[in-house]
Amino acid sequence: MNILIAESSRTVGGQELAVLLHAERLLKRGHRLRLVLEPHSPIMAMARERGLPVEPFMMQQWRLPLSILAFRRLLKRERPNIVHVNSSRDSWIAALAARLVDPRPKVIRTRHISAPLTNNRATHLLYRRLFDMVIVTGGERNRQDLIHRDGLAPDRVAAFPIGLDVEYFSPAKPLHDIRSELGIPSGFKLVGLISYLRDYKGHTYFVEAAAKVLKQHQGVAFLIVGEGPEEQNIRAQIERLGLTADVRMLGFRDDLLDVFRSLDLFVIPTIEGDTIPQVLMQALAIGLPVVSTTTGSIPDVVADGESGFLVPPRDADALADRIGRLLADPDLRAAMGRHGRQMVERSYSIDRMVDELERVYRRVIAP
Repeated sequence: MNILIAESSRTVGGQELAVLLHAERLLKRGHRLRLVLEPHSPIMAMARERGLPVEPFMMQQWRLPLSILAFRRLLKRERPNIVHVNSSRDSWIAALAARLVDPRPKVIRTRHISAPLTNNRATHLLYRRLFDMVIVTGGERNRQDLIHRDGLAPDRVAAFPIGLDVEYFSPAKPLHDIRSELGIPSGFKLVGLISYLRDYKGHTYFVEAAAKVLKQHQGVAFLIVGEGPEEQNIRAQIERLGLTADVRMLGFRDDLLDVFRSLDLFVIPTIEGDTIPQVLMQALAIGLPVVSTTTGSIPDVVADGESGFLVPPRDADALADRIGRLLADPDLRAAMGRHGRQMVERSYSIDRMVDELERVYRRVIAP
């Protein structure tokens, strides 16, 4: 197949990394593919470092009419079967441009969040008329939400997780234990949250829970890894609670494998919007016990009490209780970590997910 994958994002998080991962695997399977990305964006630099074929393309909102015409020229030049879009601006540009090309390529949108669609005519047009298929990166409950809550036709909605490289994200000792870098004693337990710093990721509740846990447990430190618009608010909360020595903000890291492998348990207290956070799957693959919430399709992958604990969103008390239980019980941490790793190997490898993606592609372009 001949595939264009567009991503207008200028940040880096699970969504953007998934775009690169899928592109790599599709190329390895022999498909012709080109990534259409914002010039000078982090994802563009990462794609070039990986040797992926890229097309720099400006998708800022203020030049939308020009971008649509330019994308039409790109489609006429490349003649793809599939245009796969991932964010709002690239969706509008590609979907409208595709209507100006004959033969028209099929437009597929991956939706990386579980929040309801905006209820207006423009969104209805985009999702019900201009997209040929919508993929939600979660489970069946997310698919049913798009059908029953948002009114999409059942035969035009698919659902499956992003998938991950289970050979890369595997249990092992870190090459560089982050404790030594941070001056944290080697015997301390590390509780980590790795995520782009958006408000719906629940960092506020993570910090609240840390304050509660630190009153009951000694020899523990909390780490927040990532960058984003909520950074100053989170730092202010940490300072206000007097936790600057115990809750460390590390910013963006390019050594996430070592960070994961340095942790004793992983927390992702999403409050809304997420389907299945990619970092949650990575933590499970590493063999970490996890504490998360009942948001989105997280209950589809975290078996409460087996591979981790699930709590209601926005409940810092419950979060602190489950973190405390895991800190106090090394045997439970080990058992949960093994269960999570086995589950990911069995059901969520990247190759299995790309199989699903190819099935959707073939179905959409079938005569």
